[in-house]
Amino acid sequence: MLIGAAWFSAGAARFLGKGQGDRPPAIAIGAALPELALALAAALSGRPELVLPIIVGSSIANILLVAGVCAAAAKDLPIAKECARDDASFLALAAVLLLFSAADGVIVFWEGLMMIAAFFICVIYLFFYDRPRRFTPRDIIAPAMFGGSSRIAENVGARFSRGFGRKAKNIPAALLLGLFGALLLAIAADLAIESLAGMASLLPIGAAALSFSVLAAATALPEIQGSLRVIAQKRYELALGNVFLAVAATVLPAAGICAMISPLPVGRETAAIGLPFFAASAVLLTVSGFSRKINFGQGWLYLLLYSLFLAKLFNLF
Repeated sequence: MLIGAAWFSAGAARFLGKGQGDRPPAIAIGAALPELALALAAALSGRPELVLPIIVGSSIANILLVAGVCAAAAKDLPIAKECARDDASFLALAAVLLLFSAADGVIVFWEGLMMIAAFFICVIYLFFYDRPRRFTPRDIIAPAMFGGSSRIAENVGARFSRGFGRKAKNIPAALLLGLFGALLLAIAADLAIESLAGMASLLPIGAAALSFSVLAAATALPEIQGSLRVIAQKRYELALGNVFLAVAATVLPAAGICAMISPLPVGRETAAIGLPFFAASAVLLTVSGFSRKINFGQGWLYLLLYSLFLAKLFNLF
């Protein structure tokens, strides 16, 4: 699934050509593709109750797990100025809209439409407010962690990075790469949802809890690996990449599109555990964005909160 997302993003970036693929919306949407594919697969397969656990669990992992590990490893992790200025506001907007829409126990069509409209407003603003960023390893969705297929993933990632600065030399090849990536992403996401349902039937753990934990952690692992590689090179300002925008790009389009397909019920785990921890995570990261850094102690606080989230999710206390 992650490799399919990398192929699709690489093809799209080379097709967009010079100056377009390295803009914040394109990078953030690329980083959020696996979560979007999983949420759509759940909605289209008749399991809308898994959509919010996938979206909320992934967002919590992106904030608490990725930022926590990076800050704990770097000791003192700076946050880029543009993140504090704009991206923290978009994250806060996404969190407020999701919490507002889920307050009555279900997210319906018009609330999904509202999220899509808000997402497009943010994208239009970022495209017109032209501030391309340096592409970071965090945005290479499939780093070298897939055994025999790692060489393919690394080649795609390297081409993805280099291809942002110039026009695509071979548009048909870029379209073909994007098409194969989209097909692989869709098939893999559908298989992941089917496998999740099968695991839930064999284990004394609900499908929602597995979505909150297993799928969320799996989609966060490549981001952690890429960020730690940057920290090892002491390029601390690039470590968080686009966590702010990636979370907003996960919440708004994924929940919005899926709610327009089918009403999204807010399950017990989502209402009692997922949404409160997501709200707390969004507030923490927004405050950290305004202070322009996450220090060593705050990083361990993020990790502690993620541990508490998992403990509450599995009823450990």
